[in-house]
Amino acid sequence: MKLKYIIIFIFMWSSFAFSQENETKLDFTGFVDTYHAVRSKSPNNFMSSRTRFRGELKMLKGNSYFFTSFNAMHNSIIKSQTGIELREAFFEYTISSWDIKAGRQIITWGVADGMRITDIISPMDMTEFLARDYDDIRIPVDAIRLRLLKPKVRFELIYVPVPSFFIIPDESENPWSIFPKGGSPVFDIEMDNKPELEIKNSEVGARFSFFLPGADFSVSALHTWNKMPVFSRSYSSNDDTVFVKANHYNLDILGLDFSVPKGQFVFRGEAAYYIGEVHEPNEQNINLKPIKKNSLNCLIGIDWYPGNDWTITAQYSHKLITGYIDILQEKENTVLSTAGITKKLFRSTLSVSTFAYIDINNGGFFDRSSIDYALTDEIHLLIGYDWFHGDKGMFDLFKYNSEFWFKAKYSF
Repeated sequence: MKLKYIIIFIFMWSSFAFSQENETKLDFTGFVDTYHAVRSKSPNNFMSSRTRFRGELKMLKGNSYFFTSFNAMHNSIIKSQTGIELREAFFEYTISSWDIKAGRQIITWGVADGMRITDIISPMDMTEFLARDYDDIRIPVDAIRLRLLKPKVRFELIYVPVPSFFIIPDESENPWSIFPKGGSPVFDIEMDNKPELEIKNSEVGARFSFFLPGADFSVSALHTWNKMPVFSRSYSSNDDTVFVKANHYNLDILGLDFSVPKGQFVFRGEAAYYIGEVHEPNEQNINLKPIKKNSLNCLIGIDWYPGNDWTITAQYSHKLITGYIDILQEKENTVLSTAGITKKLFRSTLSVSTFAYIDINNGGFFDRSSIDYALTDEIHLLIGYDWFHGDKGMFDLFKYNSEFWFKAKYSF
């Protein structure tokens, strides 16, 4: 979408809103941010250099609400990311007992922080792996959401006509690419292998939420796709080329989540049973087709608010593949945890935080530490360090990507 069309669009909505009765409320907000990161090890090259303008338009009239947001981005490292994109655009109609929301939107389920157990409707943009704010990693989906609202019970129905999938970095100029650059063999990658645009390939899900004295919990069911592609690999006749193809398969999920506050603590948990999850074979069986197995995914978390502007969080997740066979690339048990600490100082103008993902199976981790200083209510200056460590597992690929970074943000 060209910039001029977005400007015309905003002008038309502004003209429409101000021509209505006084009850119509229009609000245009957003921010400008710039982010730059440099590798902490030789050759100390730039890992990221991008500047973004985010515009958000909100209009409220009676029971009707409209929201749209767009990004105008300049990325000096990944040229394909330079441009203008429509991020969200939806309308919502609400009355006391139900509401409907339709359009491009971000859908979040569950209670986990930065981990995906039941929260898999909106996929993730892994262009810079986890080295971005989690809200920026989420990808909106075109969906219709209908909710029935009661004081103690909520029923949510989701329909996604055309599913969206993870964005996987494969460009050679991207330092976060998951495929090796140069050397031998050469990788021939086919990423654009999505399901046909047919009704049978749509996603549908339902969720019941219950709000009880001292506890909230939800049960859910979802017919979806594996948002992270399953790769099939094969070699050329002379073994100098690896042909890689991204595949997507149907997946059914039954889920449960809960949240229980107790004094200074909040206890959280999720569990999901993945039915028909497809797994890649290991390198010794590279020519075999992907294999379907069910899996049980669980998470327990705790948030502690001891006072004096401290926040301490921890999570433990465990994935078990049922009926496991040893030709799978993924292990029978996968254990991942997170830990985070945040402290606010000087009347909350300075925030110091660290948040780590820990690969317990393989002894690797990723930690993001940062200092956020509010120069004014509108201007924030941030510095930080992303630390990757691991000789195998999910963080091994990025063990040389540890980086120092700087970010400045102006909100209006």
